[in-house]
Amino acid sequence: MGLSVVTVCMNRREHLLVSAPRVAAWPHHSEHLIVDWSSREPLRRQELPADPRIRLLRVEGESAWNLCRAYNFALVQAQGACLLKLDADAWPTEAFDPADPDLLLPEAGLCCAFGTGPEGRKGQLLIAADLVRAVGGFHELMVGYGFDDKDLEARLRLTTGQEPRRLPVAWLEVIRHGDEERAGQPRAGGGEGLAISRGQAAMRASLRANRLVAAHCPWGARRPASRYLRQGEGLWQLDPASRPQPPPAVAAELADVRRLTFWGYLLWIPEAAIEALPYSLFPPQRPEGWPVRWWHRLWWCSGRRLLRWIVQSVMAIRALLRSLAIGSGKESR
Repeated sequence: MGLSVVTVCMNRREHLLVSAPRVAAWPHHSEHLIVDWSSREPLRRQELPADPRIRLLRVEGESAWNLCRAYNFALVQAQGACLLKLDADAWPTEAFDPADPDLLLPEAGLCCAFGTGPEGRKGQLLIAADLVRAVGGFHELMVGYGFDDKDLEARLRLTTGQEPRRLPVAWLEVIRHGDEERAGQPRAGGGEGLAISRGQAAMRASLRANRLVAAHCPWGARRPASRYLRQGEGLWQLDPASRPQPPPAVAAELADVRRLTFWGYLLWIPEAAIEALPYSLFPPQRPEGWPVRWWHRLWWCSGRRLLRWIVQSVMAIRALLRSLAIGSGKESR
């Protein structure tokens, strides 16, 4: 059955209400499956365009965003033979042609193309449903932001023996937004600068941990994925016993990597210092996000900025000395 557009949304209503009408105006799909991943305020069908191709499902009971489990659920529920994964902040432009033969893997004859370009375009994906099943979808032990697409791409490359195709930049449009939203973090208090730093730190922490979990616990079609129980019409909930978990030793290492990376990047404090200082000063991530307290904000506004100024000054002096050395070398010739 044709092409399914697949979108999962958690507390991103304002983005979805912009992107959904644009997807509805696109003529190349037979279904737009939208999954509400436990948004605080449930999505309502009447809020969305009056497009009969839209199908709205909701997963209850999820306390945090989990891209890999969310999209695995959605990709399984989609009915199309070819699937276009679009985040809530993205939509296809008029130039997007899913029938373009350059999107097919030559030997397999199946669509497999990853997004390219800035502002979240890399997170979009056009793929045959058969390929999703062959590799087991996204890696469900990964959490947060980052490396999920690279891991999926690597497994597709190994499975097919071919290089996935690329979606041209001009084929996708996205809504620009901050890194704290992209990383699934609440907006931090203390000013826009801190919110940006917090989002970047959260992204780095999850990216580093996801690289580690991919090495420790490779994913594939034989790995049991999460199961969801139907609670009613269009309503589903996770079977908690089915959720994949890393081995305890790996889970502890991942938590420590996230903690050291987040606080080290946010506060510009060496990881060795974080390990030596009291654990309570730099606590681990919690379901609601990273607990940034007043003393973290104080250091971010004072000590971190001083360190950053020192580093930038040293870099500027180094660049000046290098340019002077290059200039004197040219003159000596």
